[in-house]
Amino acid sequence: MEDNIIILEDEAGNPVECEVIDVYDFNNNVYFAMIETTENAADEETDVIIMKLQKGESPDDDTLLMIEDEDELEAAFNEFVRRDNDDFE
Repeated sequence: MEDNIIILEDEAGNPVECEVIDVYDFNNNVYFAMIETTENAADEETDVIIMKLQKGESPDDDTLLMIEDEDELEAAFNEFVRRDNDDFE
């Protein structure tokens, strides 16, 4: 991960460049909060992408997973918002 940039693949297999804005432990999991980087990102509303880290046998085998469970995704997002708000207090 160079300069907090990760390249993900969308559903069609196209590369999507994302900036990691937070990595945090929550409920015994590690979550990544990211925003997609685009040429005109300043002109667009940016959605935060939350993904869960699945540990592999070595750090090179670690994988980021989409969160399928809506309750887990909501809880992980709420934790990100709480952490973000704490940074500004």
